[in-house]
Amino acid sequence: MERIQVMADKIRVLLVDDDPDFIEANSIILDASGFEVLTASSGAEGLKKVEEEKPDVVVLDVMMENTDEGFAVARKIRHKLHSDVPIIMLTSVAQATGYTFKPEEHPDFFPVDQFLEKPVPPTVLVQKIKDALAKGDK
Repeated sequence: MERIQVMADKIRVLLVDDDPDFIEANSIILDASGFEVLTASSGAEGLKKVEEEKPDVVVLDVMMENTDEGFAVARKIRHKLHSDVPIIMLTSVAQATGYTFKPEEHPDFFPVDQFLEKPVPPTVLVQKIKDALAKGDK
């Protein structure tokens, strides 16, 4: 399934984060970069949007209502919805704990394409989304 769409259609990015400031700032950045931005403020809302809206990529926070909610959402996207949508997980966990996530070492527990540490510079987020989409087309 090809992820990058015809030029008339924008690439749909779903931001899932419980921080309204993060959602607002990154929505502006992604919109200005030519993406169609969908948003969700909880894991449950994010899952519903994945099912209904079929985004091209999901940018997902780890800690929302629960400290590991993002992991549960990612697993549900992969295993329950059987979706191959690229997932970019954003986290500030490493800053607080020193733990570095390595999804390639534990793909069942961390079924995401990449981890990014918050705060993420806008240019880095845009490039990582493009990279994830390009990787999905191969």
